Amino acid sequence: MVLIGLVAMYSLLNTGNPDSLLRSIIPNPAHDLYVAVISSVLVFILGFFVFFSRDQEGFLQLIELNADRIRSMRKRKKTDAQIADSILAAMGSTGGYRHNMAKKKLIAYLSGFK
Repeated sequence: MVLIGLVAMYSLLNTGNPDSLLRSIIPNPAHDLYVAVISSVLVFILGFFVFFSRDQEGFLQLIELNADRIRSMRKRKKTDAQIADSILAAMGSTGGYRHNMAKKKLIAYLSGFK
């Protein structure tokens, strides 16, 4: 990701420059724009997947840390929404947009927890 990011940065800053380092690879300066756009899109896509995997990993760790509590609440016939509210309340989150988003994600991960 760093390498593609450096290519994107360099190609964005030197698009059309006749003395660019890209001249040895791409002789026509008109094609610099394609390199800049493609590398920028790749950085965006890779960044999205890195963010998504870190987010997913965090919720899975949260569920693993609270596995005993989740099991005991399920034995008491609590719903996944009630369990999610309980976990988020213990973390100090009680309302707002971020709380609602975290609750929806946590409910989704709780549905796959056995």
